[in-house]
Amino acid sequence: MKIAVAVHNTVRQDARVIKEAQTLKATGHDVRIFGLSPDGHEHFQLEKAIPVHLTHRTTARIPEILEEFGLEPTRENKVWASFTLQGRLVFEAVRDTMQPDAVHIHDHVSLTAASSYKDEFQVPIVWDAHEIYEELAGLEDVRRNVNPRIIRENSQYIDAFITLNESIAAVYAERYPELPTAVQIPNATTFAAFPEYDGRLHHAAGLDRDQRILLFQGGFAPHRGIEALLDTAALLNSEWSLVFMGWGKLQVEIEERAVALNDRSQGRDRIAIVPGAPHSELAQWTAGATLGCIPYEDTGLNHRFCTPNKLWEFPASGVPIVATDLPEMAARINRASMGLTISPELNPKSIAETINSLSDAELERMRSGTRAFIENDNWSVYEPLLRDVYKRLERRPNPVRALIRSLRRRSESTK
Repeated sequence: MKIAVAVHNTVRQDARVIKEAQTLKATGHDVRIFGLSPDGHEHFQLEKAIPVHLTHRTTARIPEILEEFGLEPTRENKVWASFTLQGRLVFEAVRDTMQPDAVHIHDHVSLTAASSYKDEFQVPIVWDAHEIYEELAGLEDVRRNVNPRIIRENSQYIDAFITLNESIAAVYAERYPELPTAVQIPNATTFAAFPEYDGRLHHAAGLDRDQRILLFQGGFAPHRGIEALLDTAALLNSEWSLVFMGWGKLQVEIEERAVALNDRSQGRDRIAIVPGAPHSELAQWTAGATLGCIPYEDTGLNHRFCTPNKLWEFPASGVPIVATDLPEMAARINRASMGLTISPELNPKSIAETINSLSDAELERMRSGTRAFIENDNWSVYEPLLRDVYKRLERRPNPVRALIRSLRRRSESTK
């Protein structure tokens, strides 16, 4: 099948989009990814020669969208029009590039163009929901209205539905009963072998090689417990350092606290920051951590039921996890004995006491748990579920699509 993958970001940092595309490509499908960039049009290839087409994200056509749908320029309508415009920009790039046999839509912004894909191509649409969009942490009230509105408006066009886990699937089944039954494909990472650590994380952070690292990796975003971690850093024993590896809006706050807490000798800093690692090298960087931290705040159902990439990325590098005691994360961590959980209150004193008290034996026991977990729960376990989605769609008869193909073949043969 020719599969157009529609996203609303720049793709490079979206691990889920990348590994799903690689799986479909390896299965024999012709996969192209279409996304958006604030920096202009761009074309590049991922590993496995998967083309990526980025269209310039613009707001210039928002008044045009409002006029087209006869909407007043309220804040809510402007947000809806902005999302609709982004979906349309991706759709136009697909339309101008290929004639897909299926469209795989990630997240809710690209979903706004679902009817356009149906009208133009008469092909099945797969919707891949990474979040509970009306329950995103820190979401403004307007978007709490717009996000479910998008899903309600476009559910009728969805032929297959994918989401992360049982809890999130249950939320969607209750709120949007018109959606197909969810196929549960979590954010598991690819895994072949544990990486040999070469010291790169310690070197980049300016830390001595024997320093224990509490690692936060990913987006420096609000409601991910970063403020509590910064307070925890002031209470950690001298053998521990807190390292942030990533990017995001809280970076300045992290940098300021790193300077303010600069009371240790060189190589033992309380807080260090390093840039986000390329997806293909992430495991080698992560392997330098002693503990990986996922201190998400319990700010709503999306965080309460989250199973982020890090829940697999840390074990894939043999790194135990300390995470907030939220149902889906805690169940996996406790079942595998691959880490420990902390109260959603995120009390810095309690967190520091827990980490400071960890013995070498306890850390080694948890490392053993990560090995058992990732060897039995990695991306290869879930790839068949994704392949089966497309096998079912491929077998589904589509007389309209067949007629279009026949007419195109006839037209090409007469040229």
